[in-house]
Amino acid sequence: MTGPGLISAVPLLRRAFQWLLVTLFALSLIAFFLVINAMQLTSPGTAQRILSRAVADLTEIDAALPTIQADLAEEAQASQQATVTVPHFPIAVELPRAEATTISTAELRSRLLSEAAAAIYKDGMSVWAADDPEAKQNIDLLSPEGAVQRGLGLLSDDNHHALRIAAIVLGLISFILGGLVFVSTKGMSRVVALGAGLLGAAVPSLTAAVAARFVFFTASEDQHDYLIARLLDLGNDASWLALRNYTILTLVGLWLVVLGFGLVLVEIRQRAISAATAVDNSSPEA
Repeated sequence: MTGPGLISAVPLLRRAFQWLLVTLFALSLIAFFLVINAMQLTSPGTAQRILSRAVADLTEIDAALPTIQADLAEEAQASQQATVTVPHFPIAVELPRAEATTISTAELRSRLLSEAAAAIYKDGMSVWAADDPEAKQNIDLLSPEGAVQRGLGLLSDDNHHALRIAAIVLGLISFILGGLVFVSTKGMSRVVALGAGLLGAAVPSLTAAVAARFVFFTASEDQHDYLIARLLDLGNDASWLALRNYTILTLVGLWLVVLGFGLVLVEIRQRAISAATAVDNSSPEA
């Protein structure tokens, strides 16, 4: 026989289960949005733009370019090969011999940076100093240089494909959990529940993105090493992508919650009007 205590506990258990689903939905969305941001950051266009800027800073190409161009033209004139390797550049870049003698400074700079970025994106940081087989990169992993190497190494085609698979899996999980949230709630409360899940994922992520941007900015301001400061500025700029995405998601989640509450109030009012009308219709005529 079912006791009154158990009957009264059923709504509480149902509510707890609904909040558990909303929490799981929010956690899955946090992971999903994190992977989406990483996937956007490692996409060919975005990643190679970042790598191009990083290579320009790391190689101090603007200072070295006059010497590179002069020696390139000299080697091209002396060579009988169809292509010439650009000298004094840590990533091997080949140019046709005829082009090497006529290329302008701006074109040479653009060519070096674009091909270096494409090589790093495709093959990783192992292409650095690839023109010197004896070169070894003994970089302390805990040093700023090691952090730069690891960070740039993440911007690769392989990582982009892996993140795409992860995004599909997490997207399916989020979709299933969102569906469970939808079917476990009733009426317009569904909109509130889905908005709460989205808001619960977006707000912590937005907070983390703001904190990361602040850390990059303050570290860059306090950094006395010009090269490290420039690379921190690059990280600060890259964090803008996540900040923008999470701001949009927060606003969408907030809009859904406000809209849902408005619809719930309308729904409650309609029920009250229907109940009052039913009472009036059922009462005997005077």
